[in-house]
Amino acid sequence: MQFTAPEIWPETKEDALAAQKDDAGRVSLLSHLNDVKLVGAVDTAYGTNCEIIYAAAVVVSFPELDVLERTYYYKTVNFPYVPGLFFYREGPAMLGALAKLQHEPDLIVVHGHGIAHPRRCGIACQIGLVVDRPTIGCARKLLTGQHRPVPPARGSYQPIVLKSREIGWAYRSKDNVKPIFISPGHRCDLPQAREMIVKNMRGFRLPEPLRLAHLYANKFRRRTEQRNKVSITGETGE
Repeated sequence: MQFTAPEIWPETKEDALAAQKDDAGRVSLLSHLNDVKLVGAVDTAYGTNCEIIYAAAVVVSFPELDVLERTYYYKTVNFPYVPGLFFYREGPAMLGALAKLQHEPDLIVVHGHGIAHPRRCGIACQIGLVVDRPTIGCARKLLTGQHRPVPPARGSYQPIVLKSREIGWAYRSKDNVKPIFISPGHRCDLPQAREMIVKNMRGFRLPEPLRLAHLYANKFRRRTEQRNKVSITGETGE
């Protein structure tokens, strides 16, 4: 993918909050999801002691959801764990994996939140701003806002509301399984965020592109850590 990643990243919580506030003012919820043919997704996995973060990006055809490409990137963690500021912790690794893609996705699903965020600017928003593509946040835990109980049947949903404003969806992707939380990131509106996630479901809790990125990130972590262990101990494992 062609984009310009930040050269300088905030090092403190105060600087990150200021940068996020600026980004929030640039987020667009006008939809640019037209004729989607390629869907990308990106997720991360933490290494031992959370010192290294491993990222995987995947591109699938749409609507077939056949895997066309996957890429990997890992990086030392340089920002503390602060809920609501995950872009500054995980974003460098995510962008590193996305930058290696040869395919140009029309939409990127990010493991994390979009505008369903206390400052309406989650990691999906900030990834979207950097790559200048439509993005959707999809998370397994609610970060902010409230929603009514979601019926237990697959396909049920309720809006997430914060200060009387709808900011996303709690969506039941499998019968009697905890809902996932969907919100637009950038260049996408609320109805299309839910619609596109639903169209990318294949019987699992997470949408298929994101499920694959999650699996690939964890496999990449295990493979890399095992290789590093072998190089340190001199063992071959064969």
